[in-house]
Amino acid sequence: MEDAIRMTDDEAGADPVADASTVAHPSSAPEDPTALRLQLHRHGYRPIPVLGAHVAMKGAGKRPMMKGWETVCASADEAEIARWTKAQRNCTNTGLLCGALIGVDIDVLDPDHAQRLQEIARDILGPTPLLRIGKAPKCLLAFRTEAAFDKVQTPEFQMLDGTVARIEILATGQQFVGFGIHPDTRAPYVWPEASPLDVPISDLPLLDQDRARRFVDAADRYLRAAGGQTAADRRDIDREGRKVAGLKRNQAPSRQLVEDAFACIPNNDLPYDEWIKVGLALYAALGPDGRDLWETWSAEAAKNDPALTAEKWDSFASVRSVTAGTLFWLARQNGWRAAKPQGVRAGERVKHDGARDTEELPTHDDAGRPIIYLFAGQMPTIIDMAEGALLHAELGYYQRGSMVVRPAMVPVAIADGRKIDAPRLVDVKAHHMAEAFTRVVSFKRFDKRAEEWVNSDCPHRIAETFLAREGQWRLPVLTGIINCPTLRPDGSILDLPGYDAQTGLLFDPQDVQFPVLPRDPDQATALRALGFLKDLISTFPFVTDADRSVALSGILTALIRRSLPTAPLHGFNAPTAGTGKSMLVDLASQIATSRPAPVIAQGKSEEEMEKRLGAALIAGDVLIAIDNCEEPLGGELLCQTLTQTSLKVRILGKSVNAEVPSNAAVFATGNNLTLEGDMTRRAIRATLDAGVERPELRAFDRDPLAMVTAQRGDYVTAGLTVLRAFHIAGRPQMRAPLGSFTDWSRWVRDALIWLGEADPCITMEGMRGTDPKLEALTTVLEQWREVIGMDRVSVREIIERATEQRPQLYGRSEFIHPEFREALLRVAGEGGAINGGRLSKWIGGQQNRIVNGLRLVSAGVSAGRARWQLEAAENGAAPINDGSEVLRSHADA
Repeated sequence: MEDAIRMTDDEAGADPVADASTVAHPSSAPEDPTALRLQLHRHGYRPIPVLGAHVAMKGAGKRPMMKGWETVCASADEAEIARWTKAQRNCTNTGLLCGALIGVDIDVLDPDHAQRLQEIARDILGPTPLLRIGKAPKCLLAFRTEAAFDKVQTPEFQMLDGTVARIEILATGQQFVGFGIHPDTRAPYVWPEASPLDVPISDLPLLDQDRARRFVDAADRYLRAAGGQTAADRRDIDREGRKVAGLKRNQAPSRQLVEDAFACIPNNDLPYDEWIKVGLALYAALGPDGRDLWETWSAEAAKNDPALTAEKWDSFASVRSVTAGTLFWLARQNGWRAAKPQGVRAGERVKHDGARDTEELPTHDDAGRPIIYLFAGQMPTIIDMAEGALLHAELGYYQRGSMVVRPAMVPVAIADGRKIDAPRLVDVKAHHMAEAFTRVVSFKRFDKRAEEWVNSDCPHRIAETFLAREGQWRLPVLTGIINCPTLRPDGSILDLPGYDAQTGLLFDPQDVQFPVLPRDPDQATALRALGFLKDLISTFPFVTDADRSVALSGILTALIRRSLPTAPLHGFNAPTAGTGKSMLVDLASQIATSRPAPVIAQGKSEEEMEKRLGAALIAGDVLIAIDNCEEPLGGELLCQTLTQTSLKVRILGKSVNAEVPSNAAVFATGNNLTLEGDMTRRAIRATLDAGVERPELRAFDRDPLAMVTAQRGDYVTAGLTVLRAFHIAGRPQMRAPLGSFTDWSRWVRDALIWLGEADPCITMEGMRGTDPKLEALTTVLEQWREVIGMDRVSVREIIERATEQRPQLYGRSEFIHPEFREALLRVAGEGGAINGGRLSKWIGGQQNRIVNGLRLVSAGVSAGRARWQLEAAENGAAPINDGSEVLRSHADA
């Protein structure tokens, strides 16, 4: 493998990249994409389905179509990969996910430069067995890394021949196509010597970030020396050249001016690239008429070939990589300066600057928009004026946390797979902000040539700077959108459409007229209103009255969630699909928003779940439904969403966090829905059981969703009447408040108990019994007591005791304490062994927690190692307060 890239001086005439189209990779790749991807997966690579080149779509041949492919493909197993055959049927190309895999992409079309850059790569990075060709002479070299790093790249260079060149080190979050058809050549990607089908990722040479940067820096220097220029380089050189020549932008130079400058550029056998650059600059200045100057100047060199000189001049017509200003810039490097620069006349400058002080300039245009004159050095004032105009126009722009947002109708997915339009908050980008400012303000800039103020769009830098003014915006603060009347935190009624400055809520009734809400309802009125809601859900097979209370709580919570600092998750559980779990969530959503609940999937990992949850929080959804949970539900962000009033959430596609309010009502559904860890004290759960094998076949004489659609205003009024009546009654305390959810407990929970309903929090105790994390802890403590007892032990000693073996017949052995070993593998296993680091971290996270009268405690340090001990909890010892004791004390009330 060390000889993978062979490029010696003796082989200079045989370029493997240039000849790639005729070289077949030694191992034939499977024609079936699934078989190919499975083989790659077994070699340690992470395959990605990529849109085939045959599809008439932008990015075909190179772009993955799967949403969240970076996360999905990083953890995909063979079953998931096999499912792509149907789910990604148009993705016939196959990419490779970067991260542990590194792709050094030499994106250069000149064969000589591409070969030289390969040599530089070999010198700095070392050889690699994997060289991939898509469109020769471009190529990609594959390595691996043990310390993941982000993409490193050169700027994009425009070369003297008009082509574009760039070097990219594809790393974390990137991918490259390894197999399939190239969209430009319509030929297969090839691996001239070996491919990932032959070489496992573990056999690739290592590459670290330091050497990657060294190579990129070396490539940058090489491409610049070869005449490559970035767009910024070209602009700067052209601007400086025109300035020294006294030319305005786009002003054509005279032949005399060109001759004067050209005469100062020496031609003492210049390097080829420099010679070409001068010719391109001359052609840009004079066009075909400059041939005589080119041939005369070139003849000064001893190595001049008249035929080649003439041929090159004709080729310059198709290249636009060098500007006329470059000619004067090159002349300036050799001491030239125009005799009489033709700059802006002093009179113009005085008139432009003096325009600031004149009172004759109009302040508004014919449409009544304020006029902002764009003066240099006045950015703060310009932004203040633009924001003032935006506020006056009332176009619906708000600040929310660390973002500027606007309401918009956006397609969202619901439980049956359909998509509907729903109002969400959209993060305002700079281009949209510039458009909004241009809509409400008439921007003017001074045109020196016309000697007058002319119309202009809002400069992009004004919009960008405004969006960066976090903490200084004067825009109204938006905490959320609601689509029905609600109650403010102080119990007052919010029923006027529009923005409510007291709460920061935007009430958009969407053309719905709601009944007038009673101002002073009594308990009897509240009972009738609650009966109206109970009738709506009367056909659902709740197991207990407490389960029905959870459903009622879900409806009430959705109506006032924006006014509660925190609220628990409402879960709906059943042993069989088709029992009505998702419909209960849709009922709460339909009442509060007029739409079925938009849903998110739990995902295959906590990270995937957090991305989806974060996106819903940023969008400001009234209600978030985690549909059809198949794994135990938990996770840090979900727990924080339920108990924190604001969160910092990463914006998808960016490496920045946005601070947003956490005021959405959160629901979850699942067959045998299980919650784990801290989620068991942050949720209430209703259980439904129809008692039949096929509950979806049951027939009913009513359709609850149709009932809400027909009488939505009445259901909104009924729910708010229950809560308003309880508020008017003084919110009498019915139970000790639930920790972390005091306001919800004192209003929604206590209102239901006040009206004779069961306490919905009783359902929390059942979730604790099915918590897999609690079950794992219980098993470890029981086995610990049986195997170790109350001795002080280190983590190493714990593992030694759990993995102790004794010999058996025929040389075989067995574990002495298999149950203890299995219990530890469950909480700290890795690759079939107990990981000491994980076990130490797990024990530290469980210390002092009392379960069945036992707890783990720290027993100091001995011989440099932490010691742990199991002890019996003393009578009266206070376990961690998770609210369950309060529930048990009132379970029989």
